[in-house]
Amino acid sequence: MSRRHSLVHGTLLLTAASLALRGSGMCFQIYLSNRLGAAGVGLLQLISTVGLFAMTLGTAGVRVAAMYLTAEEYGARRPGGMRKALLCCLGYGLLVSSVGGLALVRTAGWISANWIGDPRAASSLRLLGWTMPLTCLWSVLAGYLTACSRLRQLVTVEFIDQAVSIAATVVLLLGWAGSDLERSCVSIHLANAFATAVTLFLLLAAALRGQRGQYPAGDSMWKRLLRLCLPLAVNDALRSGLSSTEQLIIPKGLKRYEGSGEGAMAAYGVIHGMVFPVLMFPAVLLYSLSDLLVPELARCRAALDRRRIRALSDRCLRFGLLYAAAVSGLNWCLAGPLGELLYHNSLAGVYLRRFAPLVLVLYLDAIVDGMHKGLGQQVYCVRVNTLTNLLDVAFLWLLLPRFGVWGYFVTFAFTHILNFYLSITRLMTVAGCVPPLGYTVKVLACAAGAALGAEAMLRLPMPPLAACLLGGIGFLAGFALLVLLSGALGPAERLWVRSVLGVEL
Repeated sequence: MSRRHSLVHGTLLLTAASLALRGSGMCFQIYLSNRLGAAGVGLLQLISTVGLFAMTLGTAGVRVAAMYLTAEEYGARRPGGMRKALLCCLGYGLLVSSVGGLALVRTAGWISANWIGDPRAASSLRLLGWTMPLTCLWSVLAGYLTACSRLRQLVTVEFIDQAVSIAATVVLLLGWAGSDLERSCVSIHLANAFATAVTLFLLLAAALRGQRGQYPAGDSMWKRLLRLCLPLAVNDALRSGLSSTEQLIIPKGLKRYEGSGEGAMAAYGVIHGMVFPVLMFPAVLLYSLSDLLVPELARCRAALDRRRIRALSDRCLRFGLLYAAAVSGLNWCLAGPLGELLYHNSLAGVYLRRFAPLVLVLYLDAIVDGMHKGLGQQVYCVRVNTLTNLLDVAFLWLLLPRFGVWGYFVTFAFTHILNFYLSITRLMTVAGCVPPLGYTVKVLACAAGAALGAEAMLRLPMPPLAACLLGGIGFLAGFALLVLLSGALGPAERLWVRSVLGVEL
């Protein structure tokens, strides 16, 4: 199989697996939302935010480093180097995650009282601290298998992990937690930890199976690891720290605006626990592509293959824009019916429509981020992410108490658009590709026209399920027709699509 088709087929495999995993995960999220309520979902999201920040500090960029180092050794056909890269990353990850986990355990009570504002979060945070080394090792092994193109084994383990996690959560919620919110949060994180422990051994066996070759001499692997991890750690820590600060500011700012702590937590829960999962669910395709672009571009960069770098960048951005425009329009016209169908909450539909246009920025930024990591632009990413996250925190602090949710939306839109602009202009310089302005205008016009047509169809009274089916089919058919009639897909794009589908020209 050629490298081009290997990347495409790997992306499709990861996407199919991610769609199945995220689909079941989203259904389970709906179940949790109905069981915990909007305020409970808000508390769970804040616990997860703090846990993610602690996990970011505790992994210190080791997952991406494992993918990058393994891809370089894999491309150079040095199996001994691949194994040494894996063992170095596992040792480094175990050390830093143990330190980070212990720090979270010791500070859980203080964080719950002073950051989250709810003592019921302390038990879940302590559990996350104790299990952090398991999660870190799991991510290192997953990155290693991705770089080795052993995606089928990784996908199998991910399915097992999801099934065990959901089953264990349901058992704990029904048999132990009851209506106690603190126990419910602990049950969810305990079930995740149990599934991680079970599947960690499967990942380790898959990673070490069949490895041969002598270890390369010297300590260069540790030096290469630290050169990668240090900028990645700084980038991830700054971005996650500021992002966590942002997430913790939101309910407090909304409380100052609304005057009700329960109402503020409910609004936060609707946006982050209901709207964003729906908005970002289709992004699994682009996240799969982004993950595979890291080792692919790393190999191209090592081989000085600038022609393939330019071609990959151009085609992935064109595909990403087409896909993001379709998802954005679909969410915009189906926002109301989706909110009622999934959550029986009209406010979820209002917020979903408001955030739908930003899908264009969020989805394309996912691809650009993977390209930057593969092209060794970690230091630049640190600068951009630090700037935009600082602006995030400053604007939220100023705008939320005065404008409420509108202040959050304006801040979110401005900082994410700025981040994307700075990232895409840097990518154009590094990869040497030209922005497809004409293509962009045509695709956006097609999406807008199809969305307006589908919305007109949905003005007729009908049940939410029928509205979602009719509006979705109408939008997708209209969008596809407009794209073909407008000539947005030129000869080069059509040739690429036919090649992706396996037709040799």
